[in-house]
Amino acid sequence: MSECYAPDPIDAGTPELPEATDGLTRTADLDGDGYEETVLDDSDGDGVLDSVFVDVDGDFSDDIAAFDNTPGDERFVADVVALAFDGDGFADVVLDDTDLDGVFETVTPGGDEPLVTANPYGIFADAVPLDGVVAQQS
Repeated sequence: MSECYAPDPIDAGTPELPEATDGLTRTADLDGDGYEETVLDDSDGDGVLDSVFVDVDGDFSDDIAAFDNTPGDERFVADVVALAFDGDGFADVVLDDTDLDGVFETVTPGGDEPLVTANPYGIFADAVPLDGVVAQQS
């Protein structure tokens, strides 16, 4: 019989996200460092955030994309997260909470998909300009 250590989850808290306004994409400084490195996107115009993009290292390329694919619940809870480990704005891995229980069941290669379009359910951040990302990938 094998044993494994399963530590209790750590609740580090969730930063309070500013309210979205209809169809608005805007930036925010959620970590208080004075730089607005987080993009908040309400792509369907319902007043609830649909995606959040974060530039962790300040190089103007997103490192994390989080998508909420459950419209109508009036709060942002990411069920898909795409990560760009090398900070180039292109997904290296995509985590997916397929049954919406708060646990990511699948991890798939990102295939260097631009983070803004890395959502496997096709609900993209259409308000975020892709010009620079597409030109960078070409």
